[in-house]
Amino acid sequence: MDTALLLAYIGAITILIAIPGPSSVLISLHGYKYGFKKANATIIGNLLGTLVLMGLTIIGLGILFMASKSAFTLVKYAGASYLILLGVHTFLLPAEKSKEQIQGKLNDVSGCVLLKQGFFTGVCNPKDILFFTAFFPTFLNCEHSMRTQIFILMLVWLVVDYTLKLIYLSIGRGLSNKFSDPRFLLILNKATGGAFVTFGLVLCLF
Repeated sequence: MDTALLLAYIGAITILIAIPGPSSVLISLHGYKYGFKKANATIIGNLLGTLVLMGLTIIGLGILFMASKSAFTLVKYAGASYLILLGVHTFLLPAEKSKEQIQGKLNDVSGCVLLKQGFFTGVCNPKDILFFTAFFPTFLNCEHSMRTQIFILMLVWLVVDYTLKLIYLSIGRGLSNKFSDPRFLLILNKATGGAFVTFGLVLCLF
């Protein structure tokens, strides 16, 4: 793969992935609530969801979704429904009253639960399939092995995605000193919940 083309690809996806979306919001939320070690499971789950969408793109389901409007619409509304439900749940969360309650909540949540939430948030947007279908060919060179190039594009995407999501996690982790302020937690829960509902509604509209 050409170096110039690869660098252009890295620059483009860095900008695209850095734009806040439901995954970055969830990771920041888990970062401040559960700390680095547990919230890292959210990132891993999210990347697995992205990997699934990439796989579906490669085996041709992107073409199927473009050809079948009903199939795309069904998956789109399923993903939007998940985001809206997650948003409502987060919006209704009460603010923790003490550090003891917070620590208990942290211990009650397993990494597996966070991994699942990260995965479903990452995989619930079928538009990513269309995005990968349209985006990957732009950075392919027909003079080189397609399999090798696609593997490189996928690997680079996951590395960049993981790195940027670590930054979002760190931002969330930096808010941990606000744990003792119930008002801050209440506002953040409602803002985050509202963001998820908004993402879900936007997904329904476009």
